[in-house]
Amino acid sequence: MKISRSMNLIVPVETDAGTAYIHSMPISKEIYREHFFILGKTFSAIFSEGLGAMAGPRVAYLMLEKLSKEGDIWEGPQGVKNTLVNEIIRLSNLVYPVEGKGWDSKPLDVAIDSGVVEIDDVISELVFFTCVCAINKPDQATPLMSVVSGLWNSAITSLSLTAWIASLPISKPPASSGETGSTSSAKSSTTAPDSASQSSSSIPG
Repeated sequence: MKISRSMNLIVPVETDAGTAYIHSMPISKEIYREHFFILGKTFSAIFSEGLGAMAGPRVAYLMLEKLSKEGDIWEGPQGVKNTLVNEIIRLSNLVYPVEGKGWDSKPLDVAIDSGVVEIDDVISELVFFTCVCAINKPDQATPLMSVVSGLWNSAITSLSLTAWIASLPISKPPASSGETGSTSSAKSSTTAPDSASQSSSSIPG
């Protein structure tokens, strides 16, 4: 089973400081082998119930939880919640603007624990992305996630976290004339919208 290692998910998320982004990577082959059955059941249930790309990213976590509880594999040290879900979160980082410096990042679990991000606002999209990458071949996963991106204002990128951050526009503090200048490095196909680059508050926590 080949899992695409060159397709990462970018999800915009609203924080008290403005728009930030979550960069999430696919799970490893080892994690897939441990959880292939529940991932397959979750993906199958989403599409067999007619939820698809429209509703799937909204309910994927709940579907994973429901099916795991039915199989009595949700709780416990080796349960899906403490292994698969925690791994999905571990592979995700919050990217946020810093005034005059560009962008910075912090692990998603740190952002959740400090209250910067509500887990319920993002976890289903990350679970859906994980299911798509794990169950489909790369040439199947990419067009499906492209459809999802169009519906959910997310994006996919081949860039690593560091490279994606480097591709983002950099906001500068207002000049003495009151105008704001900006510079940007070479952009990827999935850079943050220009409106995000205008938010220059750092995210506490």
